[in-house]
Amino acid sequence: MTDRVVGHATQIAALTARFLDLLRVFDERGVWTGAGIRSCAHWLSWKTGLSLRTAQDHLRIAHALTELPLLRAAFAQGRLSYSKVRAVTRVATPDRETELLTVAISATAAQVERVVRSIAHIDRAQDEYTAGRVDSSARWRWCDDGTLAVTMRLSPVDGARFLAGVVRSEYERTRTTGDPDVPIPTTTRDGDGEEVVVAAKPDLWRHVPANIADAVIVMADAARTAIAMPEFAPGAEIVIHTDSATDSSVDAHLDDGPPLTAAEVDAASCGGSTRTIGHAPRPTRGARRGVALTFGRKRRLPTHALLRVVFERDRGCRHPVCGRTRHLHAHHVRFWRDGGTTDPDNLIMLCSTHHQALHHGVFTIEARGNQQFSFHRPDGTLIDTAPTLAVTGNWLPNTTLHPTAITPIEPGPLDLAYTIEVLYGIWDHTPSRHPIAA
Repeated sequence: MTDRVVGHATQIAALTARFLDLLRVFDERGVWTGAGIRSCAHWLSWKTGLSLRTAQDHLRIAHALTELPLLRAAFAQGRLSYSKVRAVTRVATPDRETELLTVAISATAAQVERVVRSIAHIDRAQDEYTAGRVDSSARWRWCDDGTLAVTMRLSPVDGARFLAGVVRSEYERTRTTGDPDVPIPTTTRDGDGEEVVVAAKPDLWRHVPANIADAVIVMADAARTAIAMPEFAPGAEIVIHTDSATDSSVDAHLDDGPPLTAAEVDAASCGGSTRTIGHAPRPTRGARRGVALTFGRKRRLPTHALLRVVFERDRGCRHPVCGRTRHLHAHHVRFWRDGGTTDPDNLIMLCSTHHQALHHGVFTIEARGNQQFSFHRPDGTLIDTAPTLAVTGNWLPNTTLHPTAITPIEPGPLDLAYTIEVLYGIWDHTPSRHPIAA
């Protein structure tokens, strides 16, 4: 059983390498174009069931391997797994390829990831030192336990601005909770009779708190309630979904986020920009959530309330190969000039790219009633939302591959510092193996 599992893993690696070779040629020839498809990654996501992020990764790796023949050959021989190739191609260059291949073959996938992260960190530090600046970045994600994780890396000035905002927010938070150590601003008049603001306590206030979570929440609340936004601005308010039109705590959950307790719903509702959306039961099996807003022929432009309903229903561009969630337009499937109505049965969300493609005849949309729509090519054939995958050809294992090629060569423990020191020692003192032609 062990031999079969390892042998199949080797075959999978070799087949993946072949798949990426075909994908690169497929992309270079532009075979994926047509019917409103915006990129090869979107075509791949549509036709093969991959997520858009995975499809983009496949394309990145496929094109990167064209300049890395040693890695490409080892991948095709089943000696490197896809996980290792994905990691190494983030930092690999023709001058580094030989050493990185040695590390990848001799280490586990987890160890390769650690080495690559260290190299990327060093490269970024060197680039920033050369450029003389640091670009601020921040990322967020919902964790499995329902909490939100935020990671930020700010330039010195941006970091100082952030901490200054934290101190002010902490001051506001503690002031409103009656903290006795917080100086309360008062007014008085100077010698010229001008009114000036002074603190009741002249002592300096505290510095940046060690735990800045509470202050950051105050900063977010202040921005959420004080900054004016357009009436319809998805993402700029707390959106809570519930399965009851009257009770906001029934099966409540954040928009694209984790479930909420009744107490959490009540706490969120204290903000000035919180919206609760109640969903009625679906009218028929498999149908989308029903709505009651209908404006018929009396109104061409949808109201903000109707826009929210259509946006909540579609959750992005409805074209089968898109899914884009920004720069969306509400489109009348049956044009207004042709008698189309302004209601959910005739409105659909399209991104700017597919909206323009529709009006240029690249594809058509048919309203099928009950807020259901179908997309068609110019010849009338249906553009499937998720085409069925089918096995093609009579595939047999490649018998030329060594059955244990995928297994690392004596992986052992990783001395990360020593590994990085050796790699950069080689790269910093080895002339370029690929000189630029004169």
